[in-house]
Amino acid sequence: MLAPGLVKDDPRRVQRVHPPFRRKRSFSSASVCATNPAMEPSSEQRLPSSDQASLFRSLGAAASHINASGDLDTTLRHLLEAVCKDTPWAAGGIMSVDTDEGYARVVARHDPSHLGASLSDRWSLAESPSRLALAGNEPVIIRDAQKSRQFPGYRREAIEHGYRTVVVLPMQYRNLAGHRTVLSVRSRAIVAVTQAEIALLQFVVHLGEIAMNKARSLAEEQAFGERLRSALTAHGLLLDQALADGSVEAAAAKVASMLPNPLVIVDLTSRRVLTQHSPLPLEIDDITWQAMTAGEGGQQFLDLARRTFPGGRLDARDLEVSIGGRKLRVPAIVCPLNVDGERVGALILFSRTSDFNDLDHLLLDSARFGLSVQMMRSYVAHAAAARSLEDLFADLLDGKVRALHDIADRARRLGIDLDMPARLLVVSLARDDRLAPAAAAEIRRAIEPAVQRFDRLATAVARAGAIVVRYPADRGKSTDMAALTRRLIDEVRTAAGETPVVVESDICRQPADYAGAWRDCGRVRELARRFNRSGVVTARDFGPFFVLMSAVDGTEMRAFVDDLIGAAARHDKTHGTAYIQTLSTFLDHGCRSQPCADALGLHVTTLRYRLARLRDLFGLETDTPEQRFALQLALQFQKIIVPGEAHAVSEEPEET
Repeated sequence: MLAPGLVKDDPRRVQRVHPPFRRKRSFSSASVCATNPAMEPSSEQRLPSSDQASLFRSLGAAASHINASGDLDTTLRHLLEAVCKDTPWAAGGIMSVDTDEGYARVVARHDPSHLGASLSDRWSLAESPSRLALAGNEPVIIRDAQKSRQFPGYRREAIEHGYRTVVVLPMQYRNLAGHRTVLSVRSRAIVAVTQAEIALLQFVVHLGEIAMNKARSLAEEQAFGERLRSALTAHGLLLDQALADGSVEAAAAKVASMLPNPLVIVDLTSRRVLTQHSPLPLEIDDITWQAMTAGEGGQQFLDLARRTFPGGRLDARDLEVSIGGRKLRVPAIVCPLNVDGERVGALILFSRTSDFNDLDHLLLDSARFGLSVQMMRSYVAHAAAARSLEDLFADLLDGKVRALHDIADRARRLGIDLDMPARLLVVSLARDDRLAPAAAAEIRRAIEPAVQRFDRLATAVARAGAIVVRYPADRGKSTDMAALTRRLIDEVRTAAGETPVVVESDICRQPADYAGAWRDCGRVRELARRFNRSGVVTARDFGPFFVLMSAVDGTEMRAFVDDLIGAAARHDKTHGTAYIQTLSTFLDHGCRSQPCADALGLHVTTLRYRLARLRDLFGLETDTPEQRFALQLALQFQKIIVPGEAHAVSEEPEET
């Protein structure tokens, strides 16, 4: 009787038909190509009932082997051997099917009779029944492979090696590459394949799937165990590295070897950006990426490391990375690194959190902890050195007499030669507010590399709410000094949101000179704050009386100017006259009429008229030294109070 689904109308081909009804089967849609007993030749074989018990015992032994063994190749060979023992099947195999490549490859084979001694391990799907078995998810039976025209590849080898009936059954298992698998058996004689025998082969298929799934699970467990052991080993090595007297660079290299993703490590203490591999290899190679992050391109990561992250422990986001003037978005995980509540750096890993499993998070936490420990050591050492410098400059700038005799020795131990001529550069806020200690420390760390590049003997410290830079007095470096000053201004503007006051001192040639230089810078700084100046400010900006001006209250200074020359200044502004300019030029030329007239481009008679009007209208006399000094002082004060104000010059005699 023909089994439903497949019938044989020609011994050389297989044809599918749709019967008027289907019987309920124990296996889904399993279709068998059988032959009518009247049409079966006498050479067809069936499995004797006495051999079925032996077959099931063999399959039971194979199942026990599946349960006990972890070797997939051996297990599959045992399974195939059980199928071919005491059955008409002389050989069997399991193949994986790569539909994209168009080939089926042998995974396991049992061929005790050497039917396949020279068979290929790779079959073209165009000539293989495996393709049909997977497409229909049904067994495919070739009753006589030696007469099959549908599968010419099988026909050639069947004739060459003497096998006849072939059965190919689909398997649900997929390998790591996602390829489906099939089971095939071959016989030397034509076999009448019944539904019961197909069910038996389906049972073998299920045993094979169990074996392969078990092997995959075991392999995954072993791989996870190996990764876990590697992670624990790496964690221990990283802790050893951090607890030893190592460097941040060494710890960063160890972290890079632990994590497979490209990463960036930011050390805010030394303001360095450490990296190895590019997160966008198609856009920028590793060497160019390292050079970019070590230069100006690293500033974007320094800024990122200072931010507050909502995730606390880590924050997943799409970073906007600037590469060669272009802004590219890269998925990343940012892990802030803190020491005693203060941010000291960040670990930036270019990967999405969905790509991370529990073991990856364990490795990430280990890396984060190890880097935090190492950066804590670096931070503590840096803070201790900074405190030593600050203590030295506190005594040096305060001019403590008792400490001056040992200040030079302390300075030498810190690498500072106070006998070398040097200047001070004092940076502070334009307002009366002092820089917060944390902000001052951050700014000092930010400018320290630039200060060292300017001169390796230069030093930066935080002092009294300001940043003090001591640098050797070298006239040849004036251009570099201007660049350093701009960098200082930019850093303070970024941190405090305003342009600071920058004051440069005179040259200090011995320890005792520094206290006076510090006081002079303080006077200029206070004058700048008083008159709303910012940027680079010098004592020359306040004229020859800056010491006197620094000692006078701003309100009193304005009252003095207004009482003495205020009426003349207001008259100039209202009527467009030039009395104040005339008075200033006359005093600058020693009260000599002709040089003053020449400087103003006036006739002497016009000058005398103006001076007479100053006396008549405003009571301004220049006869005595006291009067001249008071007027010069008022004019200097006015320049500071109203900087850059120009007075109109009138070429005609002024009217009242």
